[in-house]
Amino acid sequence: MRCSSACSDRAVLFALAASLLILTSGSRSIDLNNATVVDLAGGRAVIEQPVSGKIFNITAIARIENISLMSDSHAVRCSVDESFWRGVYRYRIAAEEVVSGLLRYEVPMRGQQFVSPVILNGTVVVMIPEGYTTGARALGIPRPEPYEIIEGNRTVVVWRLERDSIVEVGFYRNDAPQILGYFFVLLLAAGIFLVAGYYSSIRRLEAMRRGLR
Repeated sequence: MRCSSACSDRAVLFALAASLLILTSGSRSIDLNNATVVDLAGGRAVIEQPVSGKIFNITAIARIENISLMSDSHAVRCSVDESFWRGVYRYRIAAEEVVSGLLRYEVPMRGQQFVSPVILNGTVVVMIPEGYTTGARALGIPRPEPYEIIEGNRTVVVWRLERDSIVEVGFYRNDAPQILGYFFVLLLAAGIFLVAGYYSSIRRLEAMRRGLR
């Protein structure tokens, strides 16, 4: 299997992630120079990891797609060997030249949840789709507990992982908590209405019994 040699518009993802530094003013400092950046958009997760060298290995719990290497804003030709053993995918990426840049790959998403297909460590930044957020336990939360959640034009979840981990993010529309609140208010009102109707019926029956005596 060969890496894609075409330079995609999505290859500017790391530059986009760097703009998150603007969002961190007043919050804890985040160093993106060595961060793995995950962009959740269009039903796919685009993952970019900074790399240096010629040989790179990935251990994954799901098949990853569209593997490519970027160095100095251009695509680097490489070969990819894939193996599968006991539920684990292993990839060996060999570049034709020394790379100091980004290893990029994609994975399809299902629904409003992302589970990283690969084993990650260090600083990991996940960019939630525009118009969505995370953090409400009843609707969707990140696991493990993140280092920080940054709210802006897009919600960003940051981990600082000290060991190999799989990260997970459940996300929901920005207005979902408000809609859920309205639902519970309506449910409570319906419950009060039903209870009031029940006791009203009981009182009428008691009045009828007294009238028959």
